[in-house]
Amino acid sequence: MIVRFLLVLIPLLSFWGCQPRPVAYTRLEGNAQGSTFRIVYADSLSRDFAGSVDSIFRVMDRSMSLWDSTSVISLFNANDPAVRADAHFTTVFERSREVAETTGGNFDVTVGPLVKAWGFSYKKGLPAPDSVQVDSLLRLIGYQKIQLRDRKLIRTLPQINIDFNAIAQGYTVDVLADFLKDRGVKNYLVEVGGEVRAEGRNERGEVWRIGIDKPTDSGAADRTLQAVVALDGKALATSGSYRKFVEREGRKYSHAIDPRTGFPITHSLLSVSVLANDCMTADAYATAFLVMGLEEAIPLARQQGLELYGIVAEPDGSLRVYQSAGFGAKAVE
Repeated sequence: MIVRFLLVLIPLLSFWGCQPRPVAYTRLEGNAQGSTFRIVYADSLSRDFAGSVDSIFRVMDRSMSLWDSTSVISLFNANDPAVRADAHFTTVFERSREVAETTGGNFDVTVGPLVKAWGFSYKKGLPAPDSVQVDSLLRLIGYQKIQLRDRKLIRTLPQINIDFNAIAQGYTVDVLADFLKDRGVKNYLVEVGGEVRAEGRNERGEVWRIGIDKPTDSGAADRTLQAVVALDGKALATSGSYRKFVEREGRKYSHAIDPRTGFPITHSLLSVSVLANDCMTADAYATAFLVMGLEEAIPLARQQGLELYGIVAEPDGSLRVYQSAGFGAKAVE
């Protein structure tokens, strides 16, 4: 259910006794896609888009939700011969393949079986897989093993499944943002599950500013900000290995799995944030860069015209920050 709030910006200036009409900002908040969402926008016509937002989320779920057994992606994974890809599924599938190719397989929508085996899905608590189990699962992993032809999913093995969790929320942000833009909304922020796209100004007349968390594993209640970045006409997505992990026999295993090796990442990149023109791209590349590590991610980001912000754990426990020239984040003291 969406909770609606109305925020009003009172103009600070009046000209010759003529006070401008206050700009009304509407806030929509709720739960969706296994997480939360927040939409803030100014509309001169004072339209309430709550119903439309709910409808968009339902359409996304019917296409790409693994929790909906009747969704397109679930039916594909169940090898239903009658299912056909819709436009949303097709767009995300094609972009996923493009990112997989440019990242050398560091982004791969077939990695789900490995993620489950390492205990980051509903099978939590299982022993860590050994090399024999990993090798067995690797035959089901590989974006090259799936294709979309005439809206049908073709795969080399029927057991191969796909999972859009690392890109679908970013795409949903884009769909919602484009919905607002198409209706003449010039000032908005759309956030789903931490992935954000914003344009124009907020209710204080300032550029939207988004916080980047300091990488700690102390839990959501103790979150502090590492930096703040201005967002105007751009999208931001962050992927981190510092909160999502399991600990077995005193060792922490990251949730980020390298699709090429089948094992969790072991490098020291804790968090990576990506600025892009669209949130689907930012979301996918943030995942890929986390898997790759900072040294590989920097030249690829430059090649793709992306800005990135990475936080690395040093051997002495301190944090080292890298940001590309155009990222523009400011540290929080």
